[in-house]
Amino acid sequence: MVQQGACILAFVDGQALGFAVLEYSFFGHGFISLVCVAVEHRGKGVALSLLMELTQRCVTQKLFTSTNASNASAQSLFSRAGFMRSGSVENLDQGDLELIFFKELRES
Repeated sequence: MVQQGACILAFVDGQALGFAVLEYSFFGHGFISLVCVAVEHRGKGVALSLLMELTQRCVTQKLFTSTNASNASAQSLFSRAGFMRSGSVENLDQGDLELIFFKELRES
C-alpha cells in the first residue's frame, strides 16, 4: 500500500508515529479506511495531520471515512477535521453501529 501511494506515514526524527490509508473503492469516492497512531503519540495532533494530508491528496470531490458508534475519540477527530456525519451501517460489529462521515472537497 505504501508503494502504491494509498498509505501515508507520519515520522518525527526517524520514529514512526502513525499512518493512514486512503482508498477509492467506496462507490468511486475517496475513503479513509484506517488511521492509526502509536499510543504514546495520541492526543498530539498526529491523526489530525494525517487526515488533513489525505484531504489534500484525495482526487475525488467527496471524501468519506467511518468509525464505530462507541469510538468517541475518532468521532471527535473527524469533526475537528471538517467531516460531518452522513449515515450509518448496521451489523458490521454486532451491537456497535458503524457511523459514516463525509467531507466535500470541491464544489460540484
